[in-house]
Amino acid sequence: MQKTGCTHIASLLSELFDGERIGKHNAAKPDQIASDQYFVSSIRNPWDWYLSLWTFGVAGNGGLRGRLTNRQYSRALKSAARDALSGLSSVVRELFKGIGLWEDVYASTDSVESFRKWLKLLHDPRRANQLGEGYGNTTITGFCGFMTYRYLYLCCQNAKHLNDARVIGNYSDLVRFERTNCYIDFFVRQESLETDLCSAIEKIRQLTMEEKKLILDAKRSNASLRSLSILDYYDSDSIDLIGHRDRLLIDKFNYSPPS
Repeated sequence: MQKTGCTHIASLLSELFDGERIGKHNAAKPDQIASDQYFVSSIRNPWDWYLSLWTFGVAGNGGLRGRLTNRQYSRALKSAARDALSGLSSVVRELFKGIGLWEDVYASTDSVESFRKWLKLLHDPRRANQLGEGYGNTTITGFCGFMTYRYLYLCCQNAKHLNDARVIGNYSDLVRFERTNCYIDFFVRQESLETDLCSAIEKIRQLTMEEKKLILDAKRSNASLRSLSILDYYDSDSIDLIGHRDRLLIDKFNYSPPS
């Protein structure tokens, strides 16, 4: 999952296994899920995750920032080729997206107010289509945050049900869906990445002392650089916003807000 130490994990796995990386941030296919393969995914405290995602965007990086600060007419026109009415709606949405508003909230990593405003915009269900990745096509945008959506899409089978209000019409339905469809055998927490990765691999085979040292001593890449602490960015309103919108992950992994 994006912004959860996945680049670092992939680098370490390439040192420890003969294998092949096929894609990035992509969900497993149904035939893979149905096999006896062992699935490992990564996760992170949601409050920290959103701050990292925003910081990454302020630096000019990431597909999310690109979609929010540019008009995606080509994507809208491709949609029109499949469905004229839906495509027309997409073109209109791109035309009135208000990219200047998004550009303003990506101004500086030192701007606490910009981060809080970005967070509110990101969780406004009326703007869900602007985020891309199919989030705006689901029935869950009113009660499910963007991080939780990414998690569900990557870590649960039958993701098409996220688009069906008859299956998932409220938060209780969403919790049942996750419990039934999550196919991950082991989660590596970004906060304890090295020790968790050792534990995940040792479910498959023993690690040598040299291999453990390689994992525990390796320096992480893609670290976000900020002059302020996470406590500076969050106030009670923004803490509550994430606590409500991403409570599925918070409850599942027992995460706590900044304190």
